[in-house]
Amino acid sequence: MQSRQILALVGAGMVLAAFGTGPKGTLWAQAQTGAAQTPPSVTFQVEVNYVDVDAVVTDEQGRFIENLKIEDFEIFEDGRPQKIEMFSYVELPVEAPDRFMFLDRPVSTDARSNRRSFDGRVYVMVLDDLDISPLRTLLVKKSAREFVERHLGANDIAAVVYTSGRSDATQDFTSDRGLLLAAIDKFVGRRLRSAAIETLERHYHKALTNLAEEPAQASQIADSRSPIDIRDMEREQRALAVLDTLRNLGEFMAGVRGRRKAVLLFSEGLEMPMSEMYGIHTATDVVGAIKDAITAAARSNVNFFALDPRGLIGMTSDYIELAGSGAPDVATGAFGALNAQQGLLTEMKQSQDSLRTLAEETGGFAAVNTNALDAAFGRIVDANSRYYVLGYYPPNHPRNGAFHKIDVRVKRPGLRVSARKGYASPRGRTPSERKRDEEAKRIREAKRGTANNTSAELRDALNTPLQQSGLTFSVQAAPFRHSQKEASIALAIELDGDRLQFAPQDNAASFANNIEISFFGINQEGRAQRATRSELNLALRPDTYKRVKTGGLRVNPRLMLEPGRYQIRIGARDSVASQVGTVFYDLQVPDFRKDPLMMSGLLLTAASAQDAMTALPDPGAPTLLPGPATSRRTFLSNDTLTVFAEIYDNMSERQARQIEATVTLMSETGTQVFSARDTIANAQGSAHWTAYGLKRDVPLSGIPSGRYLLKVEAQTRSNNFTVARETLITVQR
Repeated sequence: MQSRQILALVGAGMVLAAFGTGPKGTLWAQAQTGAAQTPPSVTFQVEVNYVDVDAVVTDEQGRFIENLKIEDFEIFEDGRPQKIEMFSYVELPVEAPDRFMFLDRPVSTDARSNRRSFDGRVYVMVLDDLDISPLRTLLVKKSAREFVERHLGANDIAAVVYTSGRSDATQDFTSDRGLLLAAIDKFVGRRLRSAAIETLERHYHKALTNLAEEPAQASQIADSRSPIDIRDMEREQRALAVLDTLRNLGEFMAGVRGRRKAVLLFSEGLEMPMSEMYGIHTATDVVGAIKDAITAAARSNVNFFALDPRGLIGMTSDYIELAGSGAPDVATGAFGALNAQQGLLTEMKQSQDSLRTLAEETGGFAAVNTNALDAAFGRIVDANSRYYVLGYYPPNHPRNGAFHKIDVRVKRPGLRVSARKGYASPRGRTPSERKRDEEAKRIREAKRGTANNTSAELRDALNTPLQQSGLTFSVQAAPFRHSQKEASIALAIELDGDRLQFAPQDNAASFANNIEISFFGINQEGRAQRATRSELNLALRPDTYKRVKTGGLRVNPRLMLEPGRYQIRIGARDSVASQVGTVFYDLQVPDFRKDPLMMSGLLLTAASAQDAMTALPDPGAPTLLPGPATSRRTFLSNDTLTVFAEIYDNMSERQARQIEATVTLMSETGTQVFSARDTIANAQGSAHWTAYGLKRDVPLSGIPSGRYLLKVEAQTRSNNFTVARETLITVQR
């Protein structure tokens, strides 16, 4: 898997650690002086000028120990004690998923926002399809789905990555369980056959064809400890691909700051011998790659949790294959079953050792020889929900990439500490040198007319793994048919007026601000589409200023995308207060010519939504919609909600037919509070790929406060082709 494919996201800066405003549930402690202090907002680019270490402390029974103080801890770097400058205790709640009671399934709105700061756990599920047997495909799917369905909190985010680099199966960071499960369901194991079994099979093939073996060669084949493996190079390349994926993940996750980051590695391990990772002067390529993966994880404070799906009976399939070979006894002098069994045991040990090494060297653990992965999942969640954060300033080190060991100890007897084992000194250019080179590149591109004019602050925010909540806003994206190759995505972006700061002009005769908005889509191959940037130069009169402060500011741009799966990244920057915010929106863009009957996304508006000022109207706004589309999904009970969608009839033009379009509003108790049906007649001989605009007013007067499922459905009477769109709305008084 190449770096450009990781989570289908663009590259992040090499940030090693940062302290800032703590996540929800975090208790920032005091420095050693006892005076309350704000944790320093220090980030690593290339220099390592501050090191933070997450530590999980348990007793001998594995129970987490609370109420430890800064004086209970000691930190050593390369054997030398370090002064703990910062100390905190983090406890994150696990929120249950929000389910729509009547349907007994999660139902979400089609709008996204950054109004709530992220306060959950960060998981990356790495499905090692290169190193999992095809026979265990269903078991891995079942286990991975179990983690998402039972252990992923509503306030958590996760991503799915394949070590083979499958771009069609990865899933970016999201809290949407449906997207994660869809990515997991595409898993297929591709592990090579056992080297010991292939060696045995090759031996019998030669025996049956009466090929004479040289004594030395026969002796080497019979030695189960070092069998000849004709696929050794392929196994090594696979191992390097897996380790390259883990290294790239570690580097990318540096952009996630202020919390632990867990990588759940579902794998049967590498068939390579493990030894001490550091201090080896003549390391093989694989051992070097292991060192790089561990170093990247240590630099970014990422913990690997290795999960072996073979469990207690994992070798059964190999032994069945071995028994079916009819191998003679080892006493006959041939390469027999007992030698092959020993080879399988050696391979099992090597693969499990690789999982233990990756996990233990990064502060995680390996779940091997167990059929109870649910218990391991619980330990992972607990380890990422409660922990201590300790920070110190390290000694000055040369920029040579050397690894520096960290040892965290607790002074109380009988307690165990799980923490990362160290970090690597930086190498290469300094941050100031990189910034200078990037600025020079931008100037060169500007002269050629190809520069991305998005400000550096907003670019940095858009390129981080998680969305940011400095400047808050909401987004709704609705795909519409545009051409045979592209869809037109209608965006409704609404900035919260109370977060916008304005500079008074001419004794408060007007209020000024420049709002920068930039957005682009990243496709499933990880390629970013060309960014669209707008700058709103606002000079508002007092009455308009009050309207914006209370109702917000709206823009309705369009984005052209080919059919496929995207993450649309939207960023906004306020020049007066220098606030930056981002929203990441997962969107499936349909091929609107594919199915006989299809539907666009939904556009909603209401009278209360017009309180926001529209600074950039929709260039393709449908004439049937009475006002600008809104990303709001909360409406007043005296509103009349208007919903709009397009229905695309792709059936044969020789057939006359009718399409029934239904708009319903359903409460959580299953009560249908609104329903309306329209009949669209398609006369014989009508044009192929006909589009029908559907507009329906939904009066909310008299509807009790609460959450409702708004569903738009279209169905043909003759052959029952059905297509539907839905979203969650809230009615309040």
